[in-house]
Amino acid sequence: MEQWNNVELTSLRKKSYTLNHEYDLANKCVVAANNNSESTQKSATNGTDDNGADNANQSELLQPGSNIKPKVTTENVEALVRRLYGITINEIKELISYDDRNYLIQPDWNIKNPIITTQWPHGYVLKILNALDSKKTDFIDAQNQLMLYLSNEGIVCPRPITNVNGKYFSVEHINGGDHVVRLLEFVPGKMFHEVEKSNYLLYKSGEYIAKIDRALKNFHHEAYDTHKTLWMLESVPQLREFLYALTDHDRKALVEEIIEAFEKNVLTKVDKLEKQIIHGDFNEQNIIVEESKTSSNGEYKVKAVIDFGDTNNSPVIFEIGIALTYMILQAKSIESGGYFLAGYMDIRAISNEERILLKYCVAARLAQSLVMGAYTHSLDPSNEYVLVTQEEGWKMIEELWRNRFAEIDELWQTTADKYLTQSVK
Repeated sequence: MEQWNNVELTSLRKKSYTLNHEYDLANKCVVAANNNSESTQKSATNGTDDNGADNANQSELLQPGSNIKPKVTTENVEALVRRLYGITINEIKELISYDDRNYLIQPDWNIKNPIITTQWPHGYVLKILNALDSKKTDFIDAQNQLMLYLSNEGIVCPRPITNVNGKYFSVEHINGGDHVVRLLEFVPGKMFHEVEKSNYLLYKSGEYIAKIDRALKNFHHEAYDTHKTLWMLESVPQLREFLYALTDHDRKALVEEIIEAFEKNVLTKVDKLEKQIIHGDFNEQNIIVEESKTSSNGEYKVKAVIDFGDTNNSPVIFEIGIALTYMILQAKSIESGGYFLAGYMDIRAISNEERILLKYCVAARLAQSLVMGAYTHSLDPSNEYVLVTQEEGWKMIEELWRNRFAEIDELWQTTADKYLTQSVK
């Protein structure tokens, strides 16, 4: 079976339009946009005064009851790639996505392409953004520039492709809606969730996101000055508007408790924390891995990162907390977060002020994934992808918040210190 990132291509024929690809729920533990899908609920704001800015933020964030996913047919996709990129499709597969439409495309290179003159042998991902994100063209430009910047800094990630007009994206009217359309190089490889979660891989994951943070310290785009998204940890208090999607009263009370604690212990300190542009969604669906040549056990290391739809200007500790959340979910062990932190701290130091906030950030991210997964599923019960966090997520959040909260700081530090003193990592 050929693996194209997180998409299994079984009996894929020419013009094989198999939509709504079956998702292996047993192996997925997080709810996040996948395969470089620009994540959900992003918005930029431009206000001239405090009240105006607040109103703009509120109106441009996802509102309860909204369904913003593009309505697209395969015929639309064929026409778009032919007109915008000169591509005649040989093979196509829709990729699972949260709110967007993403298509893995292999062009028919036997047909001359007047627009793309240099072939990318691994194929492309056509991205059709949701109605909300498509209004934020300045943020789309920011993502494109960020990917090009990271690529030049030695970070492997998808590179955007210019269209017939020499632009990295366009806004197209599709079946009654206006949507941003762009094309990215497809990065081949196994996804994080497909391989064994060794301590070595967790360590290398920490290293990799730390290298990204180090590179992004010197990157800026004006769109990030005002960009807000529901998936930023800064937006955790807004989860209250979506709590009605939780039918279990005990779970709802737990999330409310976490929100209140996050507001009190973290958000009150935001102005004192180091901030920069962060990836914002370093999860198992956005990490491409490869076998390590230095490991004698056939272990994997990180090869590339995808999905820059949640990039934002936030405290760096939010980046660490978000990534740490997905690492412990994948390893199914809170203690294993120490291996990830060991890798991160080998590249970038974590201050004591930041470290004491980590557990609150992890709990808040778990709450975001669980609540928004339940909410999105309530809009589209057939979308099982958004529920992949639920089973493991509720176990993890209960264990973290109810059973091990007081000891977790010391546990992570001890695990990290022990791993860092090993002669072979």
